[in-house]
Amino acid sequence: MAAPLRLGVAGAVLSLVGIIFGFWGFHKFIAYKINQNVALKKGNDMRAAWSKFPIPVEFRIFLFNVTNPQEVHTGQKPKLQEVGPYFFDEWKEKVKLEDDPSEDTVSFNQRTAWIFQESRSEGLTGEEVVTIPHPALLSMVLTVEKQKPGALPMISKALPALFNSPSTVFLTAKVMDILFRGVPINCSSTDFGPKAICTMIRANPKGLKKLNDDIFLFSFFGTKNYTIDDGRFTVKRGVRNAKEVGTVVKFNGKEIQDVWSGPECNALRGTDSTIFPPFIDDSEDIVSFAPDLCRSLGAKFKHKIVYKGIPGNHYTADLGDMSSNPEEKCFCPTPTTCLKKGAFDISKCVGAPIVLTLPHFYETDPSYLETVEGLHPEKEKHQIFLNFEPMTGTPLGARKRLQFNIPIHAIKKVALMKELPDALVPLFWVEEGLELDQKFIDLLDSQLFMALRIVGVSKWVIIVLGLAMIGGGVGLHYYRKDKMPSTVTKVSPPPEKF
Repeated sequence: MAAPLRLGVAGAVLSLVGIIFGFWGFHKFIAYKINQNVALKKGNDMRAAWSKFPIPVEFRIFLFNVTNPQEVHTGQKPKLQEVGPYFFDEWKEKVKLEDDPSEDTVSFNQRTAWIFQESRSEGLTGEEVVTIPHPALLSMVLTVEKQKPGALPMISKALPALFNSPSTVFLTAKVMDILFRGVPINCSSTDFGPKAICTMIRANPKGLKKLNDDIFLFSFFGTKNYTIDDGRFTVKRGVRNAKEVGTVVKFNGKEIQDVWSGPECNALRGTDSTIFPPFIDDSEDIVSFAPDLCRSLGAKFKHKIVYKGIPGNHYTADLGDMSSNPEEKCFCPTPTTCLKKGAFDISKCVGAPIVLTLPHFYETDPSYLETVEGLHPEKEKHQIFLNFEPMTGTPLGARKRLQFNIPIHAIKKVALMKELPDALVPLFWVEEGLELDQKFIDLLDSQLFMALRIVGVSKWVIIVLGLAMIGGGVGLHYYRKDKMPSTVTKVSPPPEKF
């Protein structure tokens, strides 16, 4: 084979290798490795990190201090003063893991621990005294009003014994008592009303800490701290199909909930919120199931971002609008009563009259903001957002922000509530999330993006070198042709005959 031909063939092969490997083969290899790495298979790194997250999640709590409780009892708007943040390290661990290889699933319960970080709480100690709507007192009254309104006079007479003769529906207590240590409910009375209520409390003390047979303590997080949650997840491991990793297929043994009034709202959609599938397309929502809301929430793609040199996607989420979205009508408290945009009643989920919104009523119908004073919704502070690296499904940063509110209104049959205004009063809001630190960014960069950059440059170098060799072979061929000496054959005439 002539040298120019050999050079051209070698260049063509080199270019073909560059094209096949750079544009197809390498990406197939990367996809294969990612699919293997994200699977929740026993013994791999992802399973270990998913089971027990190696770093704490940042958890901030902001309470709303009501500065005019007595005026509210005369019909005036509640005036609110935000107190916070109270900063906690939140540690999450999955326990009681049980694999089902035939279904490619793993089941688990979750244990959560909150550890207060005073040094990061901007001078707050948790011993500050605040005034908030009394969650236990109001929950009792509002639940009775909804379920057994005829019993309202009885509950009105029982309140003094249960709550130490309150003069208001507002609770004044230390922050850590409200959040973790607990405020008392007194069940020592033998009168009919409080005794009947305490009989139900003793039969089902969920959410209350039993100090003794007569005293129960109520707090927002105390009974959940360092304890195993009752909710049991069954999720896909992603061993057979990486796109299914973390997808919730059962909750408490059920493939569909029975909380809401329609199948769309009861459906289990998305992951358990602690892992997401790889190769996320911009057209796909990021969906996760939240057991504390008894529903799935979807975050929608907004725009591309770059986080510490890593390209990603930015998503935002809200609580929807059951008043106008037909698919969310089944979340309405009753078939004829729906909350307005951005408000979500979780009474059927948690058994207490709590309404969720975004903090400071951000992206919530303006009418709710008009019932109180002192709130200032801001996008940067109060929006739910998620930043993802779409190829691996790695969260680069996320902030889940939710506000817990309780409705108040006048109830003539309850002495403490005869002149209350109609208002949705915030109790507190929480921010849960993190940003991926530099150590994990460097790991992601070195294991994936460095290789992608190297291959991205190398494939063009190989292709250009191959094309140059082809060009060199062609050039050499014509160069030799031009330099080839021309030969003249001299023909002698035939000899003359004599």
